[in-house]
This record gives sequence, C-alpha cells and structure tokens, in this order.
Amino acid sequence: MQVYELTEALAEVPGVEVKVKRGLLWVHIPAIGDTAQLDPDAIMAAEPVFVPTRKPAVQLDIRRGHEVLPLIVTVDDMVFNPVYADDLVEKGAHRRIPAMPALISYSEMHRDVRALGKSIDDPKLDLDPESLAATLLAHRCFLAGAMRVGLWPVRVAAWWEYANARVGGPAGLAPLRSDPDWDDLMSDVAEARRQTEAAQSPSMQPATD
Repeated sequence: MQVYELTEALAEVPGVEVKVKRGLLWVHIPAIGDTAQLDPDAIMAAEPVFVPTRKPAVQLDIRRGHEVLPLIVTVDDMVFNPVYADDLVEKGAHRRIPAMPALISYSEMHRDVRALGKSIDDPKLDLDPESLAATLLAHRCFLAGAMRVGLWPVRVAAWWEYANARVGGPAGLAPLRSDPDWDDLMSDVAEARRQTEAAQSPSMQPATD
C-alpha cells in the first residue's frame, strides 16, 4: 500500500502516533509504550475493524513470507497472533502448552508475563515444573508474535527472562530454536538493566515495569 493510504487509515484511530522514518512506517501507541516498525510494501490492506470496546480500530494485513498476519491497531493497544509453539521449539522436542488464544493484545501479554515474574518469588506459589514450563513457552509464543509484526517488547521480555532465570529453566521446558532476533531483544533487555542499575542499587528485578 501507499504510505499516504496507511497514514489516512490510521488517522481514524485517536491517539495513535504515525510517522515514516528510514522508509518504515512507525505506529506508536503511548499506552503500551511500544512502536510497530513496518515496511509499507509488506502491508496488503488497512481496513476499519470491529473491536469489543466499540472504539475505532484498524486492521493491518502484513505479509510475512507465505503468511498474511493481522495487526489490529486500537486507541490504546495492539492485537496480534501468537506464534505457534512448533515454530519455536526444536523439531521433535516434547512440549506441553496451555490453550493458546488465536489473538492476544499487547496489554494482555504484558499483564500475564509480568504477573508470572512478580509471583515467581512467592513461596506460596505452587506450580509444578511442567505447568511452569508450559506457561513460559506460551509467553515466548506471545513475545515472538509481537516481534513478528514489528514490535519490540523489551519490558515484557525482561519479565520473561527474569522468571525463566529465577527458576533456572524448569524441567520440561522444550529446547528452543536459535533466533537472532530474540538474541538482539535480550541484548536490549541487558542494556536496559545496566542503565537501571547505574542509577539505582543493583537488583535482580526487571529494568522497567
């Protein structure tokens, strides 16, 4: 699609900040503190869509290889598909995951991953290792889905990494495939922690909320 067509479509959603930078379309939602960076040539459609809040929303259809992925932009959130677990774990690896939603919002992802990170040190929390491994894998699927549509969820990834590190990689966590994009995100998480620790006393908690 043409850039002007995309900016006109997204202008119908109040509060969304849109600009073109280095040839990419930047769609920023202040409420979630993240920005989708998208190649306009990969966006096949931008149409109004109904959402439960009944507020204005636009769905962008993004071509990724042989797939077309939806990214729903609302007044205070973005909604996308989680990645399939089979796309993350090593081929043939045993894994168990809870029921996965077809779509998840950024705010829901942040809430769920942060909740696990905050509760992981609670001695009253009683999660068996297999269930914990399944939850961590599901959360990785959420994060990978966000990255696949141009988002860069550093704060959420910090909570995931914290929870995973605190339990030392639970028994039953399937071996994950190597992913250079994930490695880059983890580098940004580490840098955010370094910056926080330079301004505050050292802490194992994620760098941001």
